This record gives sequence, C-alpha cells and structure tokens, in this order.
Amino acid sequence: MNTLIFLRDAFAGRKLATAGFLWLCLIVVAAIIAPLVAPFDPLEIDPVGRLTEPGWPNLFGTDHFGRDTFSRAIYGARMTVIIGVGSVLVALFCGGLIGMISAYFTRLGHFLMRAVDVLMAFPALLMALVLITLLERSVVNTVLVIGIVYATTTARILFGMTLKLKGETFIDAAVCSGAGNSSILFRHILPNLLSPLLVQASFIFAFAQLQAAALDFLGLGLPPEVPSWGNMLSEERIYITRAPWLLIYPGMLIVVSVFSMNLVGDALRDSIDPRFKDDIAGV
Repeated sequence: MNTLIFLRDAFAGRKLATAGFLWLCLIVVAAIIAPLVAPFDPLEIDPVGRLTEPGWPNLFGTDHFGRDTFSRAIYGARMTVIIGVGSVLVALFCGGLIGMISAYFTRLGHFLMRAVDVLMAFPALLMALVLITLLERSVVNTVLVIGIVYATTTARILFGMTLKLKGETFIDAAVCSGAGNSSILFRHILPNLLSPLLVQASFIFAFAQLQAAALDFLGLGLPPEVPSWGNMLSEERIYITRAPWLLIYPGMLIVVSVFSMNLVGDALRDSIDPRFKDDIAGV
C-alpha cells in the first residue's frame, strides 16, 4: 500500500512523466499479447516482398528478407521487457545483497566494496563486452551480463543507504530486543529501502535497453534469429540509404522507451525519502 501511495504521489501533476509511464505500460501490454497484435509471423520470409515501403498491410514496411517490420518490432518489445525486468532482478538481488551485507558487516564490507570499486572503474559497455565474450549468445546470458554490470552501482547505492539506516533508533531497538542479524537486515532495513530500490530499478531498466541494443548492434547480444530492436538496427544498417524506415522505427522505439523510463525514474527520484536523495542523486 505504501508503494502504491508513493507511485501516486510521484506522478501527481507530472504530465510528461505520466505519458512516459503510459507508454511503458503500452510496451508491456504489447509484449504480453504480441501474438495477438502482430499481423504476421516475425520470422516469415517473403523474398518477393522484400524492402517494401511502409503501407498496408505492412505498416512499417518489410526488411531485406521480406519479414514484416511491424511484427518484428512488436516481438522486439517482448525482448525489451524480458531483458529489462531480468536485468533489474539480477542487479537488485546481487547488488542489493552485497551493499546491505557490506554496510552491516563492516569488516567484510571493506573487501567487498573495494572489489565493487574496481569493477566500477571499467566502462559499463566494456565490462559487458568482456563478460559476453566469455559466454554464448542467448537471452539468459544477455540478462545476466547486463544485470551484473549494473549490480555494482546498486551495491554502492545500497551500501550508503544501509549505513544510514543502521544508525537509526529503530535498529538499536531491534538489537536490544534480541533480533538476529538476518531479521534486522530483511525485516527492518530492507522494507525501508523499497522506495529507493524502485527508483534504482527504473534507471537500470532504461540503461539495460541501451546496453542490450549496443550488444546486439555489435553482434554480441541476442542470437540473430531473435527479433529485437537492436538486432533490427544491426541487420538493416546497410540499407540506411535505400530503406531508411528499417532503422527509423526500431531506433525511435529505443529512444522513446529509454526517454520514457528516464522520465519515470526522475519522477520517482523526486518523490524519494529526503534521507536518501543524496545517495541516489548520482544514478
């Protein structure tokens, strides 16, 4: 209930952020009901109808294999949601656990956070490239790689927030009442981090789309047969002068989705608990 109230207050009076939130809801719905929305099979090849201009029945035209671009864009939304949500879960679980444990157990945290600092010294894309080259191209590996990349930022943010909560009076009261370490971490500290975690999740989702598109464009992300906006850009870039719509539509979908997610993240960050604004301001 508190989370719902937080969301309501975050979007109150913010029309642009609300529009971004509605766009993201549309993307999620399209991903769920993709087989019902897409007019054609995204993998169906039609050599006769290749590079058809946008019109009816191919709303976004067709690619160099004659595949319907609109249908591929709809199924690409499914990959966007899967990679975004999966990366968020991996980053929040791994990074959040490391950050909370490091702040609560200071001796262990000294070594863990130094390791996090070393990893954060590498650019996100470079780190993703190194990790993905060690694995084969698949949806699961892409999710794991992107999630691990942004787990470092999450760990750093949760470390600072947990340190602040660790010094609160209600934590001292829990210790005096005989609560164990796991109880303090997951029953007292974690519930107070839900709103900041929601903000962090929104930004990770946006960054994950950019990383996934970059990996796909470089040929190191999803397998080429998987319809995704990044793969569409990668495959059709050689037709930029002959059939520019093949790059315009997936490119605009990526831009609008990331922009919408950033608007949502800004709205959530502005509504965050004042105690944590400084910690999350650098996201």
